[in-house]
Amino acid sequence: MIRALTLMMILSIAMTSCNGQSKTTEAETASVVFVDDKANEKVDVLLNGTTFTSYHYQASLPKPVLFPLVTASGKTLTRGFPIDPQPGERVDHPHHMGHWFNYGDVNGLDFWNNSNAIPKEKIQNYGKIVHAEIVNINHEKGSIETRSEWQTINGDPILEESTVFTFSQKADTRIIERKTILKALTDVSFKDNKEGVFGVRVTRAMELPSKKPAIFVDSQGNPTEVKVLDNTGVNGNYISSRGLEGNDVWGTRSEWVKLYSIIEDEPVSITIIDHPNNVGYPTYWHARDYGLFSANPLGQEVFSKGEEVLNFFLKKGESTTFNHKMLIHSGSVLEPEKIKEFTFTEDMYKNYFDGSDLSNWVIKTRRGEKKGTIVSEVNNNDNIWWSIVDGNLRVKSGPDKEGSTLWTKDEFSNFRVRLKFKFVDGNIDSGIFMRGSDEFNPQIQIGVSGSLKRDMTGSPYIPKKGYPKEALKVAEILKMEGWNHMEAEAFGDRYRVWFNGVFVMDYKLEEAKKYLRNLKLKNKSNDKIFAISDKSVALIIKRYAQKAGLDASRYAGHSLRSGFATTAAEFGAEERNIMVMTGHKTTQMVRRYIQEANLFKNNALNKIKI
Repeated sequence: MIRALTLMMILSIAMTSCNGQSKTTEAETASVVFVDDKANEKVDVLLNGTTFTSYHYQASLPKPVLFPLVTASGKTLTRGFPIDPQPGERVDHPHHMGHWFNYGDVNGLDFWNNSNAIPKEKIQNYGKIVHAEIVNINHEKGSIETRSEWQTINGDPILEESTVFTFSQKADTRIIERKTILKALTDVSFKDNKEGVFGVRVTRAMELPSKKPAIFVDSQGNPTEVKVLDNTGVNGNYISSRGLEGNDVWGTRSEWVKLYSIIEDEPVSITIIDHPNNVGYPTYWHARDYGLFSANPLGQEVFSKGEEVLNFFLKKGESTTFNHKMLIHSGSVLEPEKIKEFTFTEDMYKNYFDGSDLSNWVIKTRRGEKKGTIVSEVNNNDNIWWSIVDGNLRVKSGPDKEGSTLWTKDEFSNFRVRLKFKFVDGNIDSGIFMRGSDEFNPQIQIGVSGSLKRDMTGSPYIPKKGYPKEALKVAEILKMEGWNHMEAEAFGDRYRVWFNGVFVMDYKLEEAKKYLRNLKLKNKSNDKIFAISDKSVALIIKRYAQKAGLDASRYAGHSLRSGFATTAAEFGAEERNIMVMTGHKTTQMVRRYIQEANLFKNNALNKIKI
């Protein structure tokens, strides 16, 4: 639902219900051939007659793996060790094999680090994933269906795993879609742990350059310690959907991450894409410079440094599904806009405004509101608020300053809405109601808060109650001129917001409950607290700079506080009184302003009277 009050704004809207899979087009249907090699306990996968990968399920392995991963041009992007060691490779982390799927803490057992290198006296602390059967090989769909069991070392079953791998190719991009269903055979706890879940270990050339000492395999297959690394030909780098690069990607959330490099003068890359329905979406990334590349949605406490805790749990008989996509690309740089074509969400969106009519919407007014978002219905033919101009949706308040709401005719449970908006005229007080009239379910604000009289764009608003949380970095991101792209997601009791590709807000309903409890306590003492943040000041200044015909990008608000402090000191105000007004918690900064004021006061030019 889109809400408008005292507003003129232009919108373009699309929405997804977060329920579907991506579609496979004719262009993706490369020739797929499977070679079922039962003697060597593997299934080879060939695309257009050349090797892509193999599904290995040998009893000697602690888990089934895909190995190797080969580009359409024949470049191998995975490390050979420990399955097929190659000269010049690292021999660390023997549990890193091709591509795998497991986790570091399942009912207290470590499935991630298990390998043939574990001492016998410690093996009881580890779990293993035992291949049970190839359920189906479908040449037409290019898929392999497998079944495995997650077991204790003694063979006690914990989880049943059903996995479908679907292989395809589009131009120079080879694609693996993996759907894994985990069913609990007993109560299962996935305690927050950094080791997981969807992992791949890459070849040396795709590592990030490093000076750290390491152990490598020589030409005879012997491990050799190297204290000073030769980074010749090593040029890998990460980039996330949120725009982070290199080691900055580790421990951050994003919808996808690409690891790219140049091998023998050819650009190559591996991109892992998360699915909106996966637990913990968008996933955290356990992406290391030495070549470990992993999506881990279950290690939230570790990656957030304690700010989030998941500790995912399945009761006996319950199941959860993980969908991921991996792109193996060669021959060119796979740009972010191209990656979006492969994401799961692109085909899941329904366009709710085609630039011509409002047939997918119902208009309601705010009159007669009693609680939350309860509104009065009106005939769409009596619409005075919403108009279509040059294929865009233009919205403004009515002549009596009364606003209105646009509600979709469809109802959603979990969803993400994508829109772009542009400020045109007037004081903007609008937003998106994410779910009906529940008092805890918020509106995502766009523009100036009518109650706080300051810009709260991107922040959740509880109707008639206030703002339990404030969005971050909006002042730097929001465009006062031109189009702004916004994505807002409601998934269970969690709400998240992105502006112009940057993540700005993560909010849970529990925060609203805490906020309302505190609000009741404040109201008992009749205290009214109106805080104004540096973000709000910056946005206000930018907005009025724009109205004055100035370049808004050249103006900000920080100097207001510092300017006040310096001026107050110049006129003899005591430092403690300055601190009361500026909010400084220590005297150090205030004393700097006093010194600056004294310099000005004692300047010879200041003594000249004109």
